[in-house]
Amino acid sequence: MSRFATAVRAFRPDRSLPSEASELGRIGLFLACLAVASAASYWVSLRLLGVPVVGALASPNVAGLAVPTLVYARYRGVPPSFGLPERSRITDAPAAALAPGLAVVAASALLAVGFDASLAALVGWTYHPEASVGAAAARAAEDVVLSGLGFGFLVAAVFDLASSRVGLAPARAAVAAAALATFFQSVLRDAAFTLVVFPKPWRVTVLGLLLVATVCGCVAVGVTYRSAAERSLRPVSRPTLAPVFAFGLLGLVVFGTVFVDVPGGVEHVLWALAFGLAAVGYQRSRSVWVPAAALALFSISVRLVGFVELAAF
Repeated sequence: MSRFATAVRAFRPDRSLPSEASELGRIGLFLACLAVASAASYWVSLRLLGVPVVGALASPNVAGLAVPTLVYARYRGVPPSFGLPERSRITDAPAAALAPGLAVVAASALLAVGFDASLAALVGWTYHPEASVGAAAARAAEDVVLSGLGFGFLVAAVFDLASSRVGLAPARAAVAAAALATFFQSVLRDAAFTLVVFPKPWRVTVLGLLLVATVCGCVAVGVTYRSAAERSLRPVSRPTLAPVFAFGLLGLVVFGTVFVDVPGGVEHVLWALAFGLAAVGYQRSRSVWVPAAALALFSISVRLVGFVELAAF
């Protein structure tokens, strides 16, 4: 009987996943849950709009992003560091914080000189003709700060998970953090918010498919990474993984379409660049305040550069 059982086990298909796939799948599941939390908090915040303090705490950037991210990071044993950068790394912090904002200014100049276009027109920002720079900055200040905190925490948490749990090198962990944060911001969060504003049954289906594609895509990337590391097709050749790769391909196609869209793709490219610079800043400073400041300054830079463009032209 024992020999028969041994023979059965030998021919039984191996359904276990590589550790990289399992950990990336958990990150994908976390992003899917985060999208649902963002949608719920957005729905609540619309009903508390204008309520002091409570409205800000219920915003998608706090209740739907920063708080769940911190809770999950602590649960996984990788809470981000809230301390200031070490003295040996203190010079990297200002550069990392300012880099995304400077990239926005450079992109605006490039578009104006090379393509005779404005960043404001491409990202869809508009202001009242009589508004001042101070008024525009003050109006956006709360959203900018909360957005920087939420996405800064997300970048730091995903970087730590990719580095410590998946086992990626710092440079690869920064790329993974930037890619996953961009996917969350440009695909999942956008679909979740659209569902809240324009609730339709088919939008629920679309969001559900995107959530499944997120988890499957992360698992597929993990399996592919293990296959490349082993230089073997064995990890990716299992028939049981076919649905996973199919949904993962769906997520990849959707992710690609946000960049090729004209003119909206420019904003997504800038967000991807900002997330990448924020991840590198966190890797060098090991302080969560660096990516938070970088993304807050990036967000305000997009608004102020757009304001200046509209005022000048």
